[in-house]
Amino acid sequence: MNRLTAGLQRTSRWLLCLAPTLVLANDVSSGQMPKDDAHMGVATCASSLCHGSSKPLEASPVLQNEYVTWSQFDPHSGAYRILLNAESKAIAERMGLGPAHEAPACLTCHAEVVPAAERGPRFQTTDGIGCESCHGGAERWLSTHYQTPQISRADNLLRGLVALERAEVRAETCTGCHVGANDKFANHRMMAAGHPRLVFELDTYTELWRTSGGRQHYRKDADYSERKSLPASVNVWTVGLIEAARQQVVLAGKHAGPVADFAIYACHSCHRDVRVDAFGGGQPSARAPGSLKALDTTPGDLRLQDSHARTLLVVADTLALPGREKLALSLGALQQAVNRNPAAIGALASQLQQQLTDLGAVLAAHPWNSTDKRRVLEAMVSAARGGAYPDPASAEQVAMGLVVLLAGLDLDRDRRAEIDALFTALQDDRSYDGKRFKSILERTALGR
Repeated sequence: MNRLTAGLQRTSRWLLCLAPTLVLANDVSSGQMPKDDAHMGVATCASSLCHGSSKPLEASPVLQNEYVTWSQFDPHSGAYRILLNAESKAIAERMGLGPAHEAPACLTCHAEVVPAAERGPRFQTTDGIGCESCHGGAERWLSTHYQTPQISRADNLLRGLVALERAEVRAETCTGCHVGANDKFANHRMMAAGHPRLVFELDTYTELWRTSGGRQHYRKDADYSERKSLPASVNVWTVGLIEAARQQVVLAGKHAGPVADFAIYACHSCHRDVRVDAFGGGQPSARAPGSLKALDTTPGDLRLQDSHARTLLVVADTLALPGREKLALSLGALQQAVNRNPAAIGALASQLQQQLTDLGAVLAAHPWNSTDKRRVLEAMVSAARGGAYPDPASAEQVAMGLVVLLAGLDLDRDRRAEIDALFTALQDDRSYDGKRFKSILERTALGR
């Protein structure tokens, strides 16, 4: 278990106690919409000679008990079943969808949505989010992906296997359901009917999933790293921020306008105490440092979902990344447009997608060192002091990023009590206290 995993296991009590919100009700990494390759079904992976061993096989480069881990410990396997519970039934009834387990709006993120012509004989919708949801339809690689070195991984990727070890591929795969996409959108009607708000950070969720229930889905050992060239956790974190922010811009471009879907806005723009300092802790947003000033809103405006972008701008400012100022100005312009100038939304959304892609390329090439990580930690605290995290959603993002950075600095083990306190402060939106969060954040990040 690496240091990041250890840190997350200590804080997973908070993350997993919100199971319907964080792991089950959104579930989960849906993968790409199928193209031509048939999905053969989870059962095709379940042989004891493949991935169905009852225990890990030490002599094998892979654990080979992945099916058992998935079926017994992985929340993905329960994605469909949760549609049968009383809460899901009530949500579907309020929305007039009919049975939740048959509603396309629910199945799109709770099961593999595969056209009938592309379903293998052992495919079952009731399997929920199975292997091929993330790894891709296995029709062309099922019989070859274990034939190494005769058939290389590169060959199997050409056959349709998804390269999830690449952070940008994993980010696109996961954010479809955890953040939203054109064909997957937890709209305001769903939220009003009782669906939990979406919460996601790529590196945190990868580690929680990888070690769910105390069983590893795969080992992060030297062999695995050599075969798949794993990126560092801090790189996974920033790639996830880029893709989540990009998807939120896509959704804003599609669902803003004269008759907007309120799910594109930060929930706490409306769902908050009427006191001005209810979530900001009394700090005016004008004190926000650097590029974050561009995200200031006029009193009465609805604020876009920008929690990932806020954290991203802190990173970009700290590292002095090129393009950050233009990105911040474009984000601010989009914020203004959704409130006052709907005609400008489409062009701004397209521009922002490209700017985020460009910044992602710059971040991917950045050689992170310990000094960078410490500086970003300090910048997060400074941003908090300036009111940069005005609601629980933005506070969650900085808290999860904080754990990534502390683990990268080998500091998380010494601050387990502070980390636990930080996530406890985020456990319930209704009791979130901005002042308290900032105090704990500073103590956790700086060790004092």
